[in-house]
Amino acid sequence: MTLRSKVYIIEDNYEYRKKILQSLSDYQSNFVDFDISSMDNHLLFLNYLQTLSISDTDIFIFDIDLKTTFTGIDLAKEVRKKNDNCSIIFLTSLEDKAISIINSDIFPIGYIVKDCFSAKNLNSSMHKLLTKIEHHLKEFWTDNPDIVTLKSGAENIYINCKSILFIESIKGVRGQILIKTVSEDIILTGNIGKIKKLLPQPYLMTSLLSYIINLSAITSLDRASGIITFSNGQQLHVGISIIDKIKKVL
Repeated sequence: MTLRSKVYIIEDNYEYRKKILQSLSDYQSNFVDFDISSMDNHLLFLNYLQTLSISDTDIFIFDIDLKTTFTGIDLAKEVRKKNDNCSIIFLTSLEDKAISIINSDIFPIGYIVKDCFSAKNLNSSMHKLLTKIEHHLKEFWTDNPDIVTLKSGAENIYINCKSILFIESIKGVRGQILIKTVSEDIILTGNIGKIKKLLPQPYLMTSLLSYIINLSAITSLDRASGIITFSNGQQLHVGISIIDKIKKVL
């Protein structure tokens, strides 16, 4: 189960708000589900804040210039009165607005300079900040029993086991392991036997010699061809004997 993070987007330009929503949708996270709030009326949000309970995992995206009697900075100050740890992102048309943000003791995660002509720039900036927010929220999602920490050299890699389809020793390459998830391929240097000891999740089948299979992600088993098909359409050829072993477990 991933961490659910409530996201509030306060942007007076409807088209730019749609771009932000698309950017959030395009971001792939194995750890955080971004739950977009339906409250998007910037004129009512100041009053709405007075009754809002704010969690450390909440995210606020504020346009600084809302073209009304209050600014995004005013809204952020109200948020900070209630919570010191939630994440705040500012949207601004002018880079020098960042100075007023810093001087307001709001401590945002960051800010995005609005560029109406480049969805690519918005995606790049937004996704960098969302990655930063994931790190900020690490203490929450690393408590999840489905999250495991694996070593890749000196680097820690965090993996949500629910997102794993299978893990296999890479054929013909000594000491290389492929972790196939719903959204990415991760290659580690190591021994699959040691990986198995770090994965106590009951839905992961670790009794096979060269594979770890997520039983909950299987949609079909084709014994005749020795192929496993997973929930995202990915297929893995393992042979008849392994198919039979999986069927016994299932």
